[in-house]
Amino acid sequence: MTVIGSPRKRAAEMRQTAMNVIAVTSAPVLLRLSLGRWPCNSERDAFRRGFIDRSVRLPALVRALSSVSDVCNLMGYAMRAERGTAEAPLSPLQGDILTVWTGPKLGFLHLEKCGGVAVMRWLAPQFHPEQIDPDPLRAVPPQNFYRAPAGIGRDVARYALLWGHFGLPALERIDPDRFKFTFLREPRARLVSIYHFWRSVRPDVIGDVANDPLMGAAHRHDLLGFLRDPEPSLRDYLDNFYARRLTGRYRTGAAIDPLMADPAASLAAARDALARLDFVGITETMDDSVHRLATLIGAKPPDRPVRGNVTAENHVESADFFRKAERTPMTPEIQTELDRLTTLDRTLYADALAQHRTPHARAAE
Repeated sequence: MTVIGSPRKRAAEMRQTAMNVIAVTSAPVLLRLSLGRWPCNSERDAFRRGFIDRSVRLPALVRALSSVSDVCNLMGYAMRAERGTAEAPLSPLQGDILTVWTGPKLGFLHLEKCGGVAVMRWLAPQFHPEQIDPDPLRAVPPQNFYRAPAGIGRDVARYALLWGHFGLPALERIDPDRFKFTFLREPRARLVSIYHFWRSVRPDVIGDVANDPLMGAAHRHDLLGFLRDPEPSLRDYLDNFYARRLTGRYRTGAAIDPLMADPAASLAAARDALARLDFVGITETMDDSVHRLATLIGAKPPDRPVRGNVTAENHVESADFFRKAERTPMTPEIQTELDRLTTLDRTLYADALAQHRTPHARAAE
């Protein structure tokens, strides 16, 4: 016996089918007109989901377009341009004008060359721009934000997403109760990466290459010379970098290196600090780590691989800022220096890996 549904049910099914067909056929063209480029697969999928999601009480086309983050960005820019207040479209790192984060306050210790830009390209669009600290580079130079002068905390504690190149003691002084997280990369690979990244920055962007203690050093030296450069501020980036950022034991301005005066005590302090973080991701298993983080903080998980700021590609995407930098072949002398500079950090990285008992983490270890 064939059961025929009610006319109302059949009509609803026909409307749903029609909506699906319209969403599938119209997505590429409408997004091409909205974005000024052809959309990627994830953007077409987001458009279709928004189009048929009737739980949001908005017109179907508005729902669909507002489901695509880059369209939201441009829509917000268009509204500001109409009022005469627009300077440029927001980058993904600056948030989404049509979104408000309702989850916990976050503190992201963005450790250089550990995938922080990729993480922010996924996370920041889930925040309104006014919820994100607009000046993450306030952390440079080290004596400024690493040690968290009292005035800085009052200025930035109000932001729902605080991120930057600072240390854990600074973040804890600003707001000890927010959800704190970071990502760690194999320490020797991070050192090689930061050398090639700084070396890829165009000399005219740096300015005074001869005297710049950080990026300029990568231009003045080969990799071995860079790793051996005695400049104190550079040592803070190279010599057991993770341990310094976790403990606040920087060499800059100190007559005696406070980290290496008692390496065993410093390692114990760094391991304790690492344990105080609410989440530690692994750069080599970025996608798995980000999905874990999304679950913990109630964020929307990424719908595509998490990538960003790839040194080998920067000179193509931003030729006015970067140049192509050749990779340096490894030598026994370089490997020995890398080992020497990461004695504490390799233990911290192993601790972080031990918390990620996934096949990918075990393979990376």
